[in-house]
Amino acid sequence: MKKLFYLPIALMLTAMPLVSCSDDDDDNNQTEDVYKDRSYGQNAIDACANVVSALEDANQIIANAKLTQDQENYLRQVLTSVVNNVIVPTYTDLANDVEDLEKTLNGLTVNSITQAQIDKACTDFKLARQHWERSEAFLMGAASDFSIDPTIDSWPLDRTELLDYFKGGMKAQIEDESTILGFHALEFILFRNGQNRRVAELQGNDTYTNFTGVSGADELKYAQQVCKLLKERCFQLQVAWEGEKNENASRVAVVKAAGLSYTTENGLSFGENLINAGISGSKTTFPTLAAAIAQVLSDDEGSCVAIANEVGTAKIANPFSAGDIAYVESPYSYNSITDFQDNIRSIRNVWMGSLDGRKGDKCFASFFESVNTPVTVLENVNDAIDKIGRMPSPFVKYCSVIWNKNFDDPDNWDSTTEE
Repeated sequence: MKKLFYLPIALMLTAMPLVSCSDDDDDNNQTEDVYKDRSYGQNAIDACANVVSALEDANQIIANAKLTQDQENYLRQVLTSVVNNVIVPTYTDLANDVEDLEKTLNGLTVNSITQAQIDKACTDFKLARQHWERSEAFLMGAASDFSIDPTIDSWPLDRTELLDYFKGGMKAQIEDESTILGFHALEFILFRNGQNRRVAELQGNDTYTNFTGVSGADELKYAQQVCKLLKERCFQLQVAWEGEKNENASRVAVVKAAGLSYTTENGLSFGENLINAGISGSKTTFPTLAAAIAQVLSDDEGSCVAIANEVGTAKIANPFSAGDIAYVESPYSYNSITDFQDNIRSIRNVWMGSLDGRKGDKCFASFFESVNTPVTVLENVNDAIDKIGRMPSPFVKYCSVIWNKNFDDPDNWDSTTEE
């Protein structure tokens, strides 16, 4: 049965309160019994599934509706708001933070390194990581088309490959989609057991299992190389969605110098491509407005549904439900639970058209309110953030206790699941 929209659009600006929940994936003196309780993980998985269902319902309502011209115009303004108020600012913040991280890392040498410098690099990393995780609801477009996601965020980190790389004198050619590049390679070098690396270790040799022959000097050199590639790819994301502008000219130059593409197949920025969906003669790759909305909300890849499903059925379930302990994301910084929550926050940002959890000028939330068609996206998103935050932390310890496996054991270094 088709649901028809019948009320005129009315702008709704009611502020939504933010949900308070734990952002720290650390051991808050939780008892060992808590780590044996499977209900927390299952509740988080179920909550993510509810987000998927709510988003699919919302998209289906739009797809089945006989929209008026005013309603179509409003939804196009919603897409414009998603681009200008969520996607471009998020990628800009990400690029800024990775640029800061590169500047910090480039100042590190074993002869002069200080703990303060390492701590600054770790802070820069976590800021960049936050903005990347809050971008995963909109991996469609540049991140997918140019294989940016697998280049900068592949995991599990292949510790065997990384060890072989160091043993080989760092001479091997590393493919763009190698799992020893990107955020998780940097994480391994900057963090251990949820703590910033200590200066004494980086001035000597590593202490991690089987890595005791690897010098801190080589690790720092590798981190600097990895971060340069990470910066280029993050600049690519910003430029691809924002287009060429005077204020980002220096970043456009970096992207061009790296030989990276940054437009759609028809020469549009990815922001223009989404905003102009369905407009005849615009060169957009979206044949209709509905197709663009479906890509944002509920397509199998690169959408809000895709990341909600991935968090529940892969990021949490693979190590928690299936015992694939190597699949734990962000295990060295103990940032897993924060990452998962930020993934769900990325959905909230798209739905609300803002970066702070409150309703933006034009957003999906206001649209459904204005046409008097209740949906439960926001409620389920906030519930998922809360349920994920209730899992025992660190997540790597939770999964290790549930399955009686040691994450650091080389026998558990290879994941059975591939991204």
